[in-house]
Amino acid sequence: YTGDGAIAGQLNSIHALHIDTKKGFLYAYGCGTPTGSQLFNGGAVVFDLNTDPYNPVYVGNFSALNYVHDGYAENDTLYACHINTGLLSITDMSDKSNPQLLGTVHTPGNFTHNSWLLSNHNYILTTDEKKNAPSFVTSYDISDPQDIKELDRCSPNNGLGSIGHNTHVLNDWAITSWYTDGVVITDAHRPDNLVITGWYDTWPGSGQSFDGCWGVYPFLPSGTVVASNIPSDNGGNGKLFVMTPTYVRACYLEGVVKNSCNDQPLMDASIEVNSSNPWINTTSRFDGVFKTGQIEPGDFKVTISKAGYISQTIDISLATALVTELEVTLEPLSTFDVSGAVTDKNSNTPLENATIVLEGPNETIILYTDANGLYERPCLNPGNYKITATTWGYLPESSTFSGADVQTFQLTPGYFDDFISDLNWTSQATATAGLWERADPVGTQFAGNFSNPAADSPLDDNNLCYLTGNNGIDAGADDVDNGSVTLTSPKMDLSDYTDAVVSFQYWFFNSGGAGTPPNDNFEVRAVSNGMSATIFSETQSQSTWRPSGDIHLKDYFATLSDDVRIQFIATDADPGHLVEAGVDVFRVEPMGFVSGTSSPYDPAASIFVSPNPSHSSFTLQYEWSGTSGAVLEVRNMLGQLVHSKALNAEKGLETCGDNWTPGVYIAQLRSPERQGAPVRMVKQ
Repeated sequence: YTGDGAIAGQLNSIHALHIDTKKGFLYAYGCGTPTGSQLFNGGAVVFDLNTDPYNPVYVGNFSALNYVHDGYAENDTLYACHINTGLLSITDMSDKSNPQLLGTVHTPGNFTHNSWLLSNHNYILTTDEKKNAPSFVTSYDISDPQDIKELDRCSPNNGLGSIGHNTHVLNDWAITSWYTDGVVITDAHRPDNLVITGWYDTWPGSGQSFDGCWGVYPFLPSGTVVASNIPSDNGGNGKLFVMTPTYVRACYLEGVVKNSCNDQPLMDASIEVNSSNPWINTTSRFDGVFKTGQIEPGDFKVTISKAGYISQTIDISLATALVTELEVTLEPLSTFDVSGAVTDKNSNTPLENATIVLEGPNETIILYTDANGLYERPCLNPGNYKITATTWGYLPESSTFSGADVQTFQLTPGYFDDFISDLNWTSQATATAGLWERADPVGTQFAGNFSNPAADSPLDDNNLCYLTGNNGIDAGADDVDNGSVTLTSPKMDLSDYTDAVVSFQYWFFNSGGAGTPPNDNFEVRAVSNGMSATIFSETQSQSTWRPSGDIHLKDYFATLSDDVRIQFIATDADPGHLVEAGVDVFRVEPMGFVSGTSSPYDPAASIFVSPNPSHSSFTLQYEWSGTSGAVLEVRNMLGQLVHSKALNAEKGLETCGDNWTPGVYIAQLRSPERQGAPVRMVKQ
């Protein structure tokens, strides 16, 4: 059979197939043509077997995400494995001529090799067949295909000691060919707690090579399992194994670890059981939860420990197919408290729901102020902490402490975000991958060079930014695909101003793919008064952080509204290419008051800066009559104070900036009751 109808004579080879036995359709993957090209870009090709299984009829294909290496099909739903892009996709195939993509997820190794449903079709397992990358049997909750959630990962060698190939499911046991580790049986009937319950090593060697078991079949009526070895040396000999497995449910150990001082979950607590089983020991997750198990029942001791806490050892009994649950509290060796308030610097009004970021020696803690602008955090572990207060519409402030302290912050109104905290930016997409996310960039590469630069902007002092996708090592693993992704700021009230200056750091990578030169772009839009204007556009690919320069909104809008938003848009146009982008150190500086608007600045306060811009130092000539307790302040783009001088006279000169790094700085006169207009300084 070489195809019929629209593909008559075009089908020459396939990599794999799966039959939807409930609906009577065959899905062929990785199909090749007689000329050596890929049929439908290697997508899934569908054939109707209902009339005559010996004479398939071509009825459609799913090629929206290009090459499909393997997959699972049931009840007109396709669970496709896109090995080249590291995606599992779920597609409604009810209309074979018009498939509807329901959702996608990246698998841990970004090399999705095969998939298999569990008996409860809300869950699925995948494998990643890749060297020098994570290789697990991974479970997912797919009850909502638009929000696929990873549940657990399982490997006989910590995910990096060997390579998994294919997994098949029988009565919710996953039987997996695992190259140098042979055949591995995993109890998956609790998909959020995968436990190895059987293992037969078919290969004398070890490590991440493609020698050993690459195929296993568990569905013979007799219950016999057959497995095949393959040597990576083409001159070597393969081997067939015939074995009778014993399928046993695991003994499950699950629980949560908390701090006894504040009842908060403890991450990375060690859970060690005095068992000979090599896989039962584990650590707690970010929410303090741990889930593990083993095949052996009996009485054991489990020790829960974490640096800086008093360990606990508990007697437990494990029983086959049953869950032993623990709730453990660890007492810290010593602690201290921090508290404080966040207010508006001009009005002293409490700022409710301001974000407090505590960065300590082993953890980052997020707090929020109450209706009175107050916050507190008891039971901090010993160490040096950096604390940052931030909220939308204000410049952030930071401080440090190492013991019990009261940290009070007076925030200056302004629009700035270096993304140290989540200030409620929103993301929309027509693309199928590469969505905007706030994260510490994981470097990606293309053709041996960085595409994602592997770090946020060097102009701030945290490691977070917004970027398009952050799941992979290869540039194509989580880049923008088949559409655009849009990041939108919270609203800004600029109605009192005649202008506002927008600036930011960004990177944009565009290469590879189909057709040269690439035809994709990164653009920035401003929205005000119901109108949208493109204020910045970039088509030149460069995998380093770049400054946007100053963008004046008055060049695009006659007036500014009380609801101005900035949008960052990265687009992968047809034909597709590699598209990645990042944004950091975002700032909007209002300028010039609308006539008739009451200015919050004292017109008697003035600063003249010379030279400006400057390659060395600045001289600030200031004057402010009729005030007392005045201070001259200079802050950088992060809102950090870099220079301060208490004024003992109504006028004078101040020199500063010789050792400042290049960038934009803001000078301002302040007193307890009033403030002068900010003055922009540029260090070159």
